[in-house]
Amino acid sequence: MNFQTILDSWLRIPNKSFHRDSVVDHDQIHCDCSGLIALLFDELQLKKPYGLDRPKAVHYFALLQEIGSDRIDKLLPGNLLAWRKNQLPKSGDTGHVLVIDDVPIEVAKHRFQVSVVDATKKANGLSRRIIELHTDDSEKIIGVRLHLSGDKSDAKVKRTAIYHHPLVNSRFCWGCGLPSRVCNCSAIESSLKTPAIVILRHPKERKRTLSTVSLIKQRYPNVLVLEGEQFTPLRMPNLALLFPSDDILNEQGEGNSDQTLILIDATWRKAKRMLHLNPWLQALPKVSLSPQHLSDYLLRKVSSDENLSSVEAFAAAANDRVLAGALKPFMDKHIQLMGEDVYQRNYKNHLNYVDS
Repeated sequence: MNFQTILDSWLRIPNKSFHRDSVVDHDQIHCDCSGLIALLFDELQLKKPYGLDRPKAVHYFALLQEIGSDRIDKLLPGNLLAWRKNQLPKSGDTGHVLVIDDVPIEVAKHRFQVSVVDATKKANGLSRRIIELHTDDSEKIIGVRLHLSGDKSDAKVKRTAIYHHPLVNSRFCWGCGLPSRVCNCSAIESSLKTPAIVILRHPKERKRTLSTVSLIKQRYPNVLVLEGEQFTPLRMPNLALLFPSDDILNEQGEGNSDQTLILIDATWRKAKRMLHLNPWLQALPKVSLSPQHLSDYLLRKVSSDENLSSVEAFAAAANDRVLAGALKPFMDKHIQLMGEDVYQRNYKNHLNYVDS
């Protein structure tokens, strides 16, 4: 049975309601938005994000942000679509996730109406209905109106990052967000207690097979990753930028425990450009790491013994040995797929080259 047949059969169930605890049988279905997708994943025998028994909208978003698209022209029936709240509440709504039911219809410049299947409190659970997506000049989806009734409360457009990806026949693993051939499920124990670190990622870093942000998300599925080159100043107290400076945060993570650190995920050249484009980042206090060993990121050139990958910098700042230990086996797997001879030929002149 395919997912469309499953959803159609559930839509015909007479007894529906919005509920945080999900249940479905022949005469009742009770769920919220993420509960609906979890039920669908169970029916399709898909791995759930990050090994979580009950993923929330933020966790589906985390996967889609790694594997999906944010463009309206790529949005097709059967795609999973999600967005998240930047600051997560202790309980309740973390964002929204839904299934696309039909192709978008342009109703005005930069405005598209789309038929979707989801579960909302306003619709009292599972329903098929219309939402509105807003785009910019590049066809990137930048906002959503979740309800299209005449109420003033529904008129507001939520400006947020939105990603989508086909629910089935994907080359990526839904469990870890990596290509299925390098699936990393169960390699890292996940934790919902996320360190106070926000990642600002350059757009070109996304979808890199060797992106180490995917490893960070496997460890911390709630971590906030914002993508772009220019950013609105974050509304968080006591911000500091994790960047080379005279204020050292050692590799054991000893520093101001009340700080929220900002980690830039980009090449060195692009990171400096992002600083130039964001004066508010330049104005923040800066802290840097003092690594005790060379980077284990073996498949990217490091220019000095102080260069660390994003996952290594995150792990050091968080004092997380579990995350720190995840990179080497990840690299070993890629070197094995590449072939030892290719690795030796192409990387032997790198500062952190390891002769196997």
